[in-house]
Amino acid sequence: MKKSVLILQLPLFILCLLHIGLNPAFSVDFIQLEREFSGKGTTQGRFGKDIHLAFDNQNIYVSDTENRLIQKLSATGEFLFQFPEAPESPDNILRKPGHLAVDSIGNIYVADVTVHHIAETTDPKIYMFAPCVHKFSATGALLDTYFVDPVDVYPKVVLPVSLIIDEKGKTAFGIQPKGYDRALRVALNTQNELYVLDAERGRIHKFGGDGEHQLAFGRYGADDGEFDMDAGDIAIDARGNVLIADTGNHRIVRFDSTGKFLGSFGRKGRGNGEFMKPMALTTLPTGEILVKDTSRFRRKIGGLPEIIALSPTLTQLTEMTPGQAELADTIANAARPQYGPFAQSPASAANTAALNRRVRLLEEAEYNRYYADETDDEGKAELAEELKRTDIRLTLFHNVISRIQKFDRNGRYLGRIIYETDQLSEEKHDQAFLDLDSSGHLYLRDASDFTIAQYSVTGFTVRPSHMNGFYTARAASLHNNYLEDYEDIDFSTDVQDKLSQLELKNMFGWTYSLSERWHLTFLDELTYGEQDEQYITPAKVEDSYDFETQALENALAANLKFITNPNPYRYTELNLSIGRVDGTSDLTQDALFPELNRQHREDTGDASSTVIELNWDIWSRGNLWLRYANLNPAETSRNFVRRFYDVSGDLYEVFGSRNEARQFIGELTIKF
Repeated sequence: MKKSVLILQLPLFILCLLHIGLNPAFSVDFIQLEREFSGKGTTQGRFGKDIHLAFDNQNIYVSDTENRLIQKLSATGEFLFQFPEAPESPDNILRKPGHLAVDSIGNIYVADVTVHHIAETTDPKIYMFAPCVHKFSATGALLDTYFVDPVDVYPKVVLPVSLIIDEKGKTAFGIQPKGYDRALRVALNTQNELYVLDAERGRIHKFGGDGEHQLAFGRYGADDGEFDMDAGDIAIDARGNVLIADTGNHRIVRFDSTGKFLGSFGRKGRGNGEFMKPMALTTLPTGEILVKDTSRFRRKIGGLPEIIALSPTLTQLTEMTPGQAELADTIANAARPQYGPFAQSPASAANTAALNRRVRLLEEAEYNRYYADETDDEGKAELAEELKRTDIRLTLFHNVISRIQKFDRNGRYLGRIIYETDQLSEEKHDQAFLDLDSSGHLYLRDASDFTIAQYSVTGFTVRPSHMNGFYTARAASLHNNYLEDYEDIDFSTDVQDKLSQLELKNMFGWTYSLSERWHLTFLDELTYGEQDEQYITPAKVEDSYDFETQALENALAANLKFITNPNPYRYTELNLSIGRVDGTSDLTQDALFPELNRQHREDTGDASSTVIELNWDIWSRGNLWLRYANLNPAETSRNFVRRFYDVSGDLYEVFGSRNEARQFIGELTIKF
């Protein structure tokens, strides 16, 4: 088996060379769990469903929309303090606290919705509902409120209003203009100047350290200096430039501190430097930019991995003597896998080859179908849940791989950080991205118990947590006893055939995600089968025989997959597969009563076949399949040697058979 081990080591060796020789622009980093904290609750380090994070050098700040409060935690997640102390108090100014930021002296800026009294309206008072940013001191005292909409002017048109009760219990009117409760996002530069992203209105507002509104820039659109209404995030780099995650346009837009458009980087796609709806970004002290988008790379294995189809190895060791038909079938079943990548029935081989040559996963469409979180139709929701349960039952493992891309300060792609979510884990399957901090930490949140997990970034490392595997063990023991009475007038045993069969099968599969697009899979299947058969003829006991057979086969395969284009509509991939089958069989046929007949026979057989396949999508509608096979043997399952001994026990005949074939197959498929 040494040759097999060397063959399996080849893909890993190739990968090591690739990784060593890769340009840093193609670097891949993984994450490592540092700690978990928080959970479901209303106070003291626990939160509701909708939260936002902000960070300074030593602390984590959390705005809790549902519970209407701000909490301060240590860098390791311990509760420090909160404000207000009594969120349910009518004096709580927070209504829907959202995105937040912290300046260099600890002041906290929180996006919110508030009600503002229009000056000079007294009887009745008129209030304007509007989005705002509250500024609090480090101890939670309100310092200022910033507005991005005009709130001290009378509306120029007739508007519907709501009847409300003011803070003194008097009747008043409240105006709720369209979009009054829209979400804002905030960021600060090193001079503690505030930038507010009002994506729905296509504007960025800048406020000075004294609270004065200095300028507004940006507009809705997809051209230079524009961004979509669902822009997801804002960040300020070390040079004071403003970066916008332009979610709908799949790019990052850059302005200088005066609002001048500097350019953009990224485009729609799942490749390096491309985005599928960038949703969050942060800048590091080194000047690097981290961008999280919504692209997901789905890795699912249902049943056993279809890796490679090798040559047939049916163990037909002997000529068909009495009782040997069952023997051949039994050893064929014991020594050949009946399922998975090495199954060799014509239908199975054809199906495996077809699957290998083109399985198209429209990943987002399929994923959303199974795992959509929201639906307006209750029946569809139940169906989706049932599909999910069915999928889990039929799947050995199913991971969704997400990524965070790294860029230099000018937008040049540097590499990415990837992490996996195990969809079959009851505890971890619903972990979702929460935020990034300026130290490069990643925060994921469990959607069930609201636990927050903090991860640090490590380099390319081989870790058990990056691996998925399975092990299957099968044992079968069968016993049969046949009694036969041939054509005569009495009922007596003319032939008795006792048959015992044993099959032991072990299968080990292992998959490692080297990145969101590189996957390495190993499969090893070891099968042992034996049979003991006594063929007894009472009328002529010297013709009774004992057959004993042992068969051992080990099948190994390795598959290296690279998704060359993850776009589901232009999907292409490259597969390199290496497989190896080694087998040995021994059969002895002895006279059951050697004192009467010492005639016997010994068969020994061996097999060692190797197959290398390349399956390459040259483009989305063209596929090249190359297969080299060294089949040893080519026509049977074993190269065997038979030795025959006469009734005296002397060797009188030796028969050997060896056959080998080398094959090269090329196939080009083009779809119109």
